Amino acid sequence: MQIVSATHGHTLILFTSYWLMERVFYGLKEQLSDYPLFLMGRGRLDVISSFRRSGNGVLFASDSAGEGIDLAGDILSSLIVVKLPFPVPDPVMEYQRNQYEDFDLYRRDIIIPEMLIKLRQWFGRGIRREQDTAVFSILDSRASLRGRYRAEILNTLPTMPVTDRLMDVADFIIRKKTDSYFMDKDREEE
Repeated sequence: MQIVSATHGHTLILFTSYWLMERVFYGLKEQLSDYPLFLMGRGRLDVISSFRRSGNGVLFASDSAGEGIDLAGDILSSLIVVKLPFPVPDPVMEYQRNQYEDFDLYRRDIIIPEMLIKLRQWFGRGIRREQDTAVFSILDSRASLRGRYRAEILNTLPTMPVTDRLMDVADFIIRKKTDSYFMDKDREEE
């Protein structure tokens, strides 16, 4: 995970599936051994406290961590969205779907706006205070340069520089963070 290295940890990786989250966590565990890793399973809010104390940890979490948790300051300087947070079908959505003759109109009026609202909430985890700085990465190809939802996403999120170059991410972190950000938690405790 080059993004995690470029931001020196301090990362929240959000998933829409517990199954995928666990597979990625265990698949990357060895590659990310320079950073404390945390897996936030169902009902595991205690992990958030451990992540905060870690200094430069990497938190693998479900979409519920994208709403309502406060990770202000440098503890969270990178937020990675693995898949766009489209709503999960439920009876209300089925009812709404039945009100539309055309699925494309339903997607445009209901599905995409709900995804964009959730994505905006997720991005709010990285910028909690006026002085906070963070890198936001969306790995879903539907948000890529030629992705189907790129324009809607960019129009929904606050204006910010956009790049696909890892070097730009590393330069941003170096410019915006103080020396204490780059110190190992172990060295700070000595």
